[in-house]
Amino acid sequence: MKVAALTSGASTPSARFRVRQYMPTLQSLGVDVTDYCPAVSNGARLPGPLRNIRRRYLPPVMIAQALLNVAMRTGGVLGSYRADITWLERNFAPGLDDLAAVLKRPLVVDVDDAIWLYNPFGASVIKRLVGRADMVLAGNNFLADWSAQYCKDVRVVATAIDVDRFCPPAADVSESESPQFVVGWTGTSGNFRFLLDIQQALATFLKETPQATFLVVADERPELPLLPQAQLKFVQWTPAIEHEILRTMDVGIMPIDDSDLSRGKCSFKMLQYMATGLPVIVSPYGMNAEILREAEVGFGCASNEEWLDAFRELHRNKMLRQRFGAAGRALAESSFSTVSIATKIASAFKSF
Repeated sequence: MKVAALTSGASTPSARFRVRQYMPTLQSLGVDVTDYCPAVSNGARLPGPLRNIRRRYLPPVMIAQALLNVAMRTGGVLGSYRADITWLERNFAPGLDDLAAVLKRPLVVDVDDAIWLYNPFGASVIKRLVGRADMVLAGNNFLADWSAQYCKDVRVVATAIDVDRFCPPAADVSESESPQFVVGWTGTSGNFRFLLDIQQALATFLKETPQATFLVVADERPELPLLPQAQLKFVQWTPAIEHEILRTMDVGIMPIDDSDLSRGKCSFKMLQYMATGLPVIVSPYGMNAEILREAEVGFGCASNEEWLDAFRELHRNKMLRQRFGAAGRALAESSFSTVSIATKIASAFKSF
């Protein structure tokens, strides 16, 4: 079976973790996937000083970017006619998804976020895209329920984690006795707003725990003025270090808000921490709450007071950290491994 996958960019997380990481396993299952990745990411930000372009000049720039996105899809469109199935990851081109009508069917649309809330021309464009699909692979139940209004064949396919790559560090007695305590967060700068929501709890914890640090792994350094700046560490994210840097953490956090935008998230940060054997502290909304119900992997916190209590408890209770971490690792291996999710995808494709 030949599948043409139209992904959104070389470094786009959804392209890497919703399509590309499954390709070797899918190949072994008899599904040959060709990745048609645009040279310029669909969601690319304007470079350098252009980010500060005046608002009145934005419309022509946005139109130019949209036309570029469409042009970048030419190879994928042609490739779809040489394949048995077209697998569209998220968008054909943001705002111009009606042009997905040129793709060969059957069309499988992969949705790992509440993309209808991001669309520059409103949700109706995404409704039509999902309605045109012969199948939707939804990253969680919230996305599946929304998609089921417009597509008859919707399947929940969680985002997998490569448990061989994201794994706990080798045991080291000297490191295990270290007084350092690292609270870690990984993500993109677009989600720094969630760190601001828990900034007060973080600041209080760090001030009362001088040996603790807050490590941010992202595309740029966050502005968190309430935190003791000497205890705020920043590491530039790269694909090469994304799994290794997690092993330097003692706790992984994923704050989000109680909104449809957050309910559309597939808890991938949380899964990364769990696969690495870290206890987690997360906001208990959407898929985060579902995972918390499956196993005791950490704390769900809805207020700054609860976040502060969780930081304190995990700092002082090493055995609890180990128990949560082991449970998280076991759940990642049993329910979210690359092999298990790729098998679901292969089964879905072979149902056509």
